Amino acid sequence: MKERIIPSACPHCGHVFQIKRDTMAVAGMNPIIDQRLYDGTYFTHACSQCHHLYYLEQPFLYHDPDRKYILLLTEKKNVGPLPEDELIVRCTNALQLMHAYRILSQGLNISYVLRRQHVLELQVGPVEFDTWNAETRCLWFRQDDQPVAVRIPEEELPALLRRV
Repeated sequence: MKERIIPSACPHCGHVFQIKRDTMAVAGMNPIIDQRLYDGTYFTHACSQCHHLYYLEQPFLYHDPDRKYILLLTEKKNVGPLPEDELIVRCTNALQLMHAYRILSQGLNISYVLRRQHVLELQVGPVEFDTWNAETRCLWFRQDDQPVAVRIPEEELPALLRRV
């Protein structure tokens, strides 16, 4: 983990403040960070003035050396040398990063899951990926806090479970 003082301002009331946050994390080094990324709460902040909840859009790098991927949240075009043998996922906001984390941390092919999500959204409207159940071969999504399952045909499992 690498901490940094991040300048920020509340998007609701304009309150300006500085906050100490991790800007880099490695899978398994801090289970709290891993859990909060999975739960979608890692970037959540409550303003000390108006008490509104919002996402802190801070630079962040998450590395999983075992699964060989890096999640990157930054506005910079060049961030220095990154490993060529790992999947690099550049995210433009905190929600994208947490969405990518939820997929990749379960060992799933992000392109496959996003394609399945898109097809489902054409049928039922906006959904959010939740989890994978290998026993039932189902990708689980949420729509308005209701679970929606997509059963994966056995012949498609290799595509779902390969890295890229």
